[in-house]
Order: sequence, then structure tokens, then C-alpha cells
Amino acid sequence: MQSSLPELGAVEVLLMLVAVPVIVLVALMSRKGLLVMLGFLLFLASIGVARDWRGSIYGSWLLPLQSARNAAFAGLSVLLLLGAIPMIGNSRVGRVPLVSWLVLAIGLYQGFMRITHEGAEAGLISMAFALATIVPIMFILPALVSRREDIQDYSYIVGIGFLLFCGACVVQGLTDPSRLTIGLQDRLIGVAANPQHAGTIAAGCMIFAAWRIWGEPLAKGVPLWIAVFGACGIAILLTGSRTAIAIAGIGIIVLAYRRVGRSILILPVGIVLAFAALKIADTLGIDLPLARLTEGGDTRSVAWAELLADFRSSPIAGIGMDELEMSENSFLFAAASFGIGMLALTLLLAVAILAQCVAIFRATLPYRRLRPTADLVIGFNLAYLFGANFEGYIMSRNSGAMVLLLISTSMASVLLNAIRSAEVSGDREFALAWGLDELVLTDEELDAEEDDLAGSDEPECAEYESEGVPHA
Repeated sequence: MQSSLPELGAVEVLLMLVAVPVIVLVALMSRKGLLVMLGFLLFLASIGVARDWRGSIYGSWLLPLQSARNAAFAGLSVLLLLGAIPMIGNSRVGRVPLVSWLVLAIGLYQGFMRITHEGAEAGLISMAFALATIVPIMFILPALVSRREDIQDYSYIVGIGFLLFCGACVVQGLTDPSRLTIGLQDRLIGVAANPQHAGTIAAGCMIFAAWRIWGEPLAKGVPLWIAVFGACGIAILLTGSRTAIAIAGIGIIVLAYRRVGRSILILPVGIVLAFAALKIADTLGIDLPLARLTEGGDTRSVAWAELLADFRSSPIAGIGMDELEMSENSFLFAAASFGIGMLALTLLLAVAILAQCVAIFRATLPYRRLRPTADLVIGFNLAYLFGANFEGYIMSRNSGAMVLLLISTSMASVLLNAIRSAEVSGDREFALAWGLDELVLTDEELDAEEDDLAGSDEPECAEYESEGVPHA
């Protein structure tokens, strides 16, 4: 069969290889272009090649991109870094946090240990891939912020990534809807590698959407975030992932606690009642595509026992990632794959994440304007660590969970740096610009400001557009 694609000569191919990066780099010279490209990176991290129970490729319309996603992710990441060089270092608060450095250390150590298991070539390629995928994101994200309102832009990355994922699923539904689900229970995969992959991405995006909805009540952008929130919830239910439900629930409970108070703790009760209703419907013979959510049984302990046995068989170097069939716990997966050194790094990452949660909670406690962002960081980070006990995503160098973690830790870093800078310098204008009103205003001025906010219909963080290199 003759291909419908045009035949390209050497000159045309050379022009494309030169022109495409140049065009992308020109687009990246704007801050808005960077946000869009970062959103596309999150989309690339959210897709994958699905396989059925026999190991055969379960192809979608996006299969060519799914198959090349690792190379595409690495190439675009490097272009992002080149395009962002003018703004890196311009931000007064932009610093790479310790959590990001540990994510990079895990990626590099993985490559180093693969030299032992698979040879020098495979290990060096793995290390180069870790550098190409993690370094650009960890440096670009903090550089995007030079004022408090810029923090809001991180959510646009999440929104763009998830909307692209939804768009790809819609196209798949129009072309061959049978490829949207997999397995006997028809669990949703969309264009992800498996239902758990799709569920954890949707859960993370749902937490960010909830943050935007609560942060800007009745603002013009809220209907879009409500749509994203709803789409995430539907996706999680259709994946049948109980882990994803728990991840989203933990994040939303933390976000809502200071807004709603202890009454938010009724949410777990509501979830239990919903599960009971699904179980009753199943018992009565009502056909629902959510049967797996009400199933009993343990789907993790066998995998954990196998991973632990693999670690015990080779505690120093592990048995290599390619030899493992299970990955249902990030810490055990790390230990079984590459031994005690990788286990130590993943545990150190968990400690650093928890320490950052404690630091941002304490630092923002006196400043009411910064508490919502602190709640998002704490909620997402705790949800991420919870999910890591049931999924092996800590070990991935280009997973959606990794991108969302780097976004969350960058948010925390810029806030902590802004607070430190304002408290040390005593700069009144800087403090007010970052919402640190309690640092420089008197009690009378704070009371007057509270009255003004209470009588205003404007959201605390208005929608805005920013172009070009972030202002100082």
C-alpha cells in the first residue's frame, strides 16, 4: 500500500530539523509560550503505550506519539531550557528546592546502577535522559515567578496538560471508543498506559482544580476549573482506581480544612456511603461501570511481598528494573530495582517533602493571603506520598506525578524564599506585593483592609495576563 505521506528529500529534512527548534525557541521567548509548552510536557508525561493481558500493544490513534513520548519529552525539555535561559536568575525568589535536587539524584542514581545491570551504554543513556528531562523543569519552574500573582500560573500548566489529555480521549472516542478502556471490567485508560496511570494523573489535576475554584470564587475563570474538576472526577471513577480516589480525597480534605473547618471530615463518611450505594446497586443487579470500586480483596500485598523478596535476594545492587514484574510501591520498587542506595534516596525524598510541608505551614501561618497556596502544597505533597505507597511513580523520570511534584515543590520554594527575603530585608513594598501584610501593617490597618476585602466583590487573586520575561 502506498503511503499518503509526502516523500521528503535530504534538504527538506534538514530544513525541518533546523526550522522546528528555531520556531519553538522563538515561541518560548515569551512567558506565555513557556507555560503552554510546559502544559504540553505534562500531557506527554500523562500518555503511554497500553498493553493488554497478553502483552500486545493496545494501540490508540495517538500511538506514534505514545511510542516516541520519551524522546519527545526529553527533546522538548531541552528546548524549554534554552528558551527560558533569559529569565532564569531574574526572579528574586526563584531557587531550585531540595526536593527537585533529590528527584534528579534518583534519576541519576538509577542510570548509574543500570551500568551494573545492563552495561555502560544503557546506564549512560539513562543518566543523560534524566538530565534532559528533569534539569530543565526544575530550573524553569522557579524562574517563572517574580511576584505573588505569578504562582497562579502554575495551575495553567496543569489545566493545559489535562485538557490536552481530555482532547486526545475525545478524538479516540470518535475514532474507536473501544480503545478508551481495557480489561474485562472496561477500566478507562484514555491515552494513558494503564488505568492506574490515568487515575493518578486525574487525581493530581483535580487537587489543583479545587485550589483554583476555592481561590477565586465567582471569578471568570472558575467555570473552566469546575469543568476540569468534574472531568477529573469522572475519569477517576471510570478508571476504577481506589488509589486515585484516595489521592484526590487527601488533597481536597487538606485544601478544605481551613476553609470549611472540621466539617470537611464528613467527606470520608460520604465516600464510604457512596461505596455502600455502589455495592447495593451491584447486589441488586444494577449494571454500573464502577464495579471494581466496590470489590473486596487485596490487590497489593502479593506485589509487596514479591518486591521485598527481590530486594532481599540482592540488597546492595537490586536485581534491575527490567527483571521486575511488579511496581506497586515506590519504595519497595526502588529497593528491589537498585538496592539499599536507591531505597535511601527515595526515603530521603519523602522526608524532604514532609519537611517542606512543615516549613511552609509554619512560615505562612501568620500571613492569611499565603495560606491557600500553602494548603495546596501540603495537600498535594501528602497525597503524592500516600499514592507512592501503592504506585511506583517515584522512580519515573517523566511521569505526570513527577511533573506535578516539581510544580508543587517550586510553589513552596518561591513562597518560602519570598517570606525569608521580606522578613530579613524589611522591604515594605516587597512584603505588600507578596501578601505579607501582617509583616508591615499595624493592627488598625489590617482591620481596615479586612473590611475592604469583606465589602469587595473582587476575588483576592484576579485573573491577569503577563507576557514576556517576568518582571522583577
